[in-house]
Amino acid sequence: MTVKVTVGKSNIHGQGVFAAENIHKGQVVWMFTPGLDQVFSDFSVKWGEPRMRAFIHERAYLSPHEPQWILPCDDGQYWNFPQRGEEANTYMGDKQDDEQMVIAARDITAGEELTIPPESDADYERKISQRENQG
Repeated sequence: MTVKVTVGKSNIHGQGVFAAENIHKGQVVWMFTPGLDQVFSDFSVKWGEPRMRAFIHERAYLSPHEPQWILPCDDGQYWNFPQRGEEANTYMGDKQDDEQMVIAARDITAGEELTIPPESDADYERKISQRENQG
């Protein structure tokens, strides 16, 4: 994360990422950082140990552009999609180190939950269906 955030109980789903300070529209909120964020090949996730697969399916995202899973370091693992029909308060920007940066779509106030757009994760439909089935 390139902004100060905290993790806390989310009204959307489980835990969420919350702005710890005001974030301005157009500000970079997250970008892939080699050495901090972890990359797993789709093959290793598909055939890996079951507990590892379950963890990656829960916390990582499937890159929409490459056959790989990205596990953001620290707090980014708890980023939620908005509720269906609602807009995320971030959007996908230009690429840095072959992954898209996440940009604030509008001013975000301290304490507000950050939400990531569905197009950020090629595994969105499975994750959102699972979330909706959990209640």
